Amino acid sequence: MQKHEAIQLLNMVRVHIVLGGVLAFTLGMLLAVAGGGTFNPLTALLFYSVVFFGDLSAHYSNDYFDYNQDQQTQSLKFFSGKRILIQHPNLLPTARITALICFSASILLACLAVATQSASLELLLIAVGANLLGWFYSAKPLRLVSRGLGEIAIALAAGFAIPAVGYMAVQGGLDALFGYFVLPFVLYGFMLGLSLEAPDVEVDRKSDKITVGTRWGAQAVFELILVVALLALAVFVFFALCVEAVCINFWVIAVFSTVPLAAAIAGALYSRRKANLNVFSAINISALFAFNLLMVGYLAIESLRLL
Repeated sequence: MQKHEAIQLLNMVRVHIVLGGVLAFTLGMLLAVAGGGTFNPLTALLFYSVVFFGDLSAHYSNDYFDYNQDQQTQSLKFFSGKRILIQHPNLLPTARITALICFSASILLACLAVATQSASLELLLIAVGANLLGWFYSAKPLRLVSRGLGEIAIALAAGFAIPAVGYMAVQGGLDALFGYFVLPFVLYGFMLGLSLEAPDVEVDRKSDKITVGTRWGAQAVFELILVVALLALAVFVFFALCVEAVCINFWVIAVFSTVPLAAAIAGALYSRRKANLNVFSAINISALFAFNLLMVGYLAIESLRLL
């Protein structure tokens, strides 16, 4: 492979998705530390490597399997790919091989963690499941995005799998503390998937994708995002009222959850006015990043109190 081809291959990596993965992994890890777990840098690096290569595999496989659709349409999203394969179709075989290598590396590293007793079998099961979701999001015969399951795949991968792996890096397995966060995290993962699709409703209608937007329109996407954000806040308020003797203050997290809710309200209101949906999609995604950053900061402070 020539140098400029290697550079173009690297450019296919969506840095914002990698950073989002780092945040979600760190959030899960710090949640476990705040719950009394012990942080080990080498174990954390091994577990994050499982997430990292899984992320990369999804980048390359999605661009590869969406090549025909991307040829016919132009995405309108701020957070879309760079259409490297459209500009350099000679990289198609290399992209597929790279996706398979990253897929295999993620699974093998999970196997290594289990074999060295750094993790329970849960890690391997989650790694296999998340990698398959990333692969079959666009790949046939399942092609989840063409079966109305694309948003659910993103919700499970981003909202459950990544923070779960971070949590297990410290605790070794999942427990009741993580269980409190599964539903709201998956809801926010669903919000992420909906926000990513919102600007491309008309584009997706020209392809074979079946999404909330292609079925009911962009306004319905933003209205559903608002419902999802309200549900996530309601879950945290419920736990704040009903759960005792937990190391986490759910009222603090409920306050944090007003950030994505505020973004969702703005999107739902302005989508009715046919405003620039790309802007409000980006605001929603940025609000989710902000929520994760606030959570990481809060959990870091709580973890320091245990030292």
